[in-house]
Amino acid sequence: MKSKGFRRIFQLLCWEGAFALALETWVGPTYLAGLAGELRIDVGLVSLLAAAPWIGSVGQLLGLWFLGRVPSLKSYTLRVATAARSLWLVPMFFAGFFALRQYREGAAFPVNTWFAITAGIACAYSLLATSSAAAWQSWTLSLVPARFRGRFYGFRQRFVMGAIILAHLLASYWVGWRPGGYYAGFAALALLAIVAATLSTWLLSRVPESRAASASPQRFGEAVREPLRDPAFRRVLFFGAAFHGALQLAGSYFPYFLTRELDFPMRTVAVWSLLTSFGCLVAAGFWGRKIDRSRDPSRVLRITASWMAVAPLLYVFAGRGLLAWAGPLEYFVSGVAFSGYVLGLANVLFAVVPRERNAAYFSVFTAGCGIAGALAALLGGRLAVWLEPVGGFRALWGTAVLVRLAVLVALSPGEERSRGFWRFRRFKPAFKVE
Repeated sequence: MKSKGFRRIFQLLCWEGAFALALETWVGPTYLAGLAGELRIDVGLVSLLAAAPWIGSVGQLLGLWFLGRVPSLKSYTLRVATAARSLWLVPMFFAGFFALRQYREGAAFPVNTWFAITAGIACAYSLLATSSAAAWQSWTLSLVPARFRGRFYGFRQRFVMGAIILAHLLASYWVGWRPGGYYAGFAALALLAIVAATLSTWLLSRVPESRAASASPQRFGEAVREPLRDPAFRRVLFFGAAFHGALQLAGSYFPYFLTRELDFPMRTVAVWSLLTSFGCLVAAGFWGRKIDRSRDPSRVLRITASWMAVAPLLYVFAGRGLLAWAGPLEYFVSGVAFSGYVLGLANVLFAVVPRERNAAYFSVFTAGCGIAGALAALLGGRLAVWLEPVGGFRALWGTAVLVRLAVLVALSPGEERSRGFWRFRRFKPAFKVE
């Protein structure tokens, strides 16, 4: 691939990702969960919202079924992305309809009904969006030379983190805007999300097709069974799904806890979330270079996952006063760790995925992690209610720490699972890295 052509692809993928992540930020669980806390929405609906991104990961299997029936990964990705992103017009329409009816007729705004519609749309959006994730991964992976993947994904992550920081800055300015009691700030974020979705889709359409990326000719059943027969892939899948579930057991409920239980304004949560993104931004290049130089992404994965396992301990013991100054620092450090965790896990996965028919591997992995995350998120909401007599959400944070540590000790995608996570061995790629 000529350097000029690769630079153009590089730029397009970075800018496309920036607008896509801005969209995910403004309509994602952080702001919707924070809004739910301010509106005093029942935790049951919040559980559905928290599980929505991971429920949608089942769409990976749906996408895998379609991959054998489409002529182009690019066209399939674009069509599904357009359909998924258009769904966000539905809750915007109902919000406008209910607000107009309230203004003209004096009827109460049906908060729970609207939030239920929004949670349902979030599930449908995630289902559609993730059904094209494997196609996008296979398509774009074939455009990036193997020897540059760590640096490319590290730089792209740093680039999109900059976009997320800007998205959080805008959100922190707008979310508190409530003229006449209407949540106009959130409406403004929804409009910005539609603009970002449009720009991201247009930029993605400018990325060229790759001859190396083609739809899988396999039957659906065989496409699913092939990755599961690979022992190296199974070890990565088991660890990824288990740890992902352990993260989502509590991770999606922090904005709800901060706004409802501790009465932090959503603007504060937005600024803290900005610090997480800033941590990802400053650390992404470092982790990418470290992975490329050492050729051992499992070491980065071990270090960063260890921090993420114990991070919720702060919220178990700290009160509102302590969290007011310690919370921002924890959000920032967790962003640094999360950046390395994502890059480390992605590169460990790349090491066991073959060059051909890799879309099936990506689909099965993402679906497995998604199913585990959805079940854990739904369980987390129930646990918070069941544990109310012994601390509620604080007891949930402690339970999550124990589960995360148990996964790290028991599971390892390294060469010798019996040696455990703390003896994480250097990973041998399934193909030669050029």
